[in-house]
Amino acid sequence: MSENYNPGSSALPVPPYSTVLLSQRDLGLRVPINFVTDPGVSLRVACFIEGRYEDESSGDCISNLLAVGFRRFELDLYWDAGRSVWSFCPVSIPPGLQNLTPLSTVTLFPGSTSASNFSQSTSPATASSFSSQTPQTSSTRPNLNPRQQTTNAPTLTNPGPTSTAESSLGQILPSVSSIPDTSNNPLVAIGPFVCTTSINLSTFTSQLLDYIQKTENTLGAHLLYLILNLHAASSEQDPAAPAPQPATLPEGPNLLGHQFADNLTDYIYTESTLFSDRLNLNDSWYNIQNELYRPVEGYYEMNRTPNGILTTEDGWPSEAYIEFANSKRLLIGWGTVDPQMAEYNFTGDSGTIFRDGFIQDLQTDVRATDDGAITSGCFMNNGTDDLAQINSSWAVISTLPSFEYPTAASADLTPLLNLTSSATSCGISPHLNRTLLSTSANTNSTPYSLFSRSTIWSWAPNEPQNASTTSSSPSSDSEIFRCAISNKDRDGRWIVDDCSAKRYAACRADDGPYNWTLAPVAVSYSFASSNCPSEYTFAAPRTALENAYLTQAMRRSDRDFDGHGAWVDFNSLDVEGCWTTGGPNATCPYREAVGEQNDLEKRVILVPTIAAIIVLIVTGLTVFVKCVGNRSSKRRVRKRSMMTTARNGFVYEGVPS
Repeated sequence: MSENYNPGSSALPVPPYSTVLLSQRDLGLRVPINFVTDPGVSLRVACFIEGRYEDESSGDCISNLLAVGFRRFELDLYWDAGRSVWSFCPVSIPPGLQNLTPLSTVTLFPGSTSASNFSQSTSPATASSFSSQTPQTSSTRPNLNPRQQTTNAPTLTNPGPTSTAESSLGQILPSVSSIPDTSNNPLVAIGPFVCTTSINLSTFTSQLLDYIQKTENTLGAHLLYLILNLHAASSEQDPAAPAPQPATLPEGPNLLGHQFADNLTDYIYTESTLFSDRLNLNDSWYNIQNELYRPVEGYYEMNRTPNGILTTEDGWPSEAYIEFANSKRLLIGWGTVDPQMAEYNFTGDSGTIFRDGFIQDLQTDVRATDDGAITSGCFMNNGTDDLAQINSSWAVISTLPSFEYPTAASADLTPLLNLTSSATSCGISPHLNRTLLSTSANTNSTPYSLFSRSTIWSWAPNEPQNASTTSSSPSSDSEIFRCAISNKDRDGRWIVDDCSAKRYAACRADDGPYNWTLAPVAVSYSFASSNCPSEYTFAAPRTALENAYLTQAMRRSDRDFDGHGAWVDFNSLDVEGCWTTGGPNATCPYREAVGEQNDLEKRVILVPTIAAIIVLIVTGLTVFVKCVGNRSSKRRVRKRSMMTTARNGFVYEGVPS
């Protein structure tokens, strides 16, 4: 696995999608993170398909997934007791095979475990000699406890037979064939699995650190969530059988909390920090000078102690507080745990890794039609807008048992994209747990990019249109089309509109994020903020569920939108492409950064141009000097020639000097 964040060019977001990612992040910066939806994916299905676990391809795959907008990652980690490492490879690799020659493939032969019973080859074999087989992993979902309820250990899954671990490979090893080597790291083929010896957790954390450092700025930073599934690695003797009980379990520096802290300790927002913040909001969330970093109220309950200290039992901070005020980028939580790992020392990681059910609540009652429309389990409740009855906190949807996922190469993605979009509008984070179109995100990032883009709840496709306007091809409408409207005919998605046009304003109740109404009179954007009813404020939805309730209010309204929509408090009047809330006089929070980018673009254009001009001038001067020099030289030569002719008797035609 590559230790660098290096996505392919096809995975990098381009306008207007890059603008959409930034503006949608900014809309939810002050909302508690447990109510913000984000796309998630299992690395097992997106990067490790057909039982192949290789460094370079998986590193590129993870880079692509990050680039296309995935924010939640499910990691299946296997404890390899023989090597004392956490690996992505589902089968144990003999410790004697760790120090192998690069560009090699290892084949294990039946027999005892002596070093002579495996061969190392640097010449690749044919691909047909390897029979691909999907590794046997569990798809059983955990039985969740009530959200945020204290538990002693994560939920156990996958009950099954176990056996005592053996200290050697045994007398008989599986028949293994060599396969072509596609990276600089040696490959080990055991049963249905092909792994590099270095595809371990430490390499993943190094790559994650590189990503965080490369995006450590106000324009590129996003929160990431990791869910850890714990497994014991299968025996080399029978890799397709259930894993045996490990001879030893990780302790000390091999605990997962320590493993992540080694590289990422400065960027992890921990469970202990959350509990400390909740005990005294005066000194945590509300002790931030910049109000834009404080979580908005209305999403959680607060209590005041006799000493005047505000506390909360169920509140979560906002992304702005975690990311910008505290420079944290990562939250880690427990997922499923195999019975063989039941005795893992969870207490040793209790302050770092969130308990099971804390940062994800898998929804098991969601149902959908074959074309992806959700019919039950949606948090968009037509009968109420009371937050207490709409608890979408950390809601995640993974696999619907009756839904047909597009796993075949020729499958249609449309029903899945409809399901993903519908789940997002229902306040549920979609989690991808199936390989798309029989390809990995490294080989083809497009289907995974489409999955991520289908979670966009704000802008309509190809919006905002003026985001792609450049100085070389300015839009004639770019100066006036800088305000956003929510269009009910496009399922509440937003489009850019003429700021001087008269539209109804979207107004949110001061005491409830899901209570929306429309202003009584259509006005231009400049007057929208003064046109909302009492106890309502001109606003823009900050989450997918808020936007769904605004769309519902528009559909129930008797207003005539004339095919347009309602103003939302979102504009780029200050700096084109920089979308912000706060009315017509709002300033771009990234004015300096945007200015630097524009200056950089100008430098990129101007420097080569100026350099070319200088080269032309120098070339011209050089030619001129040479011409003058040649002319003078010819005169001197002619003069010398005439003199020579006179002395030697030769006569040359020409004008005497």
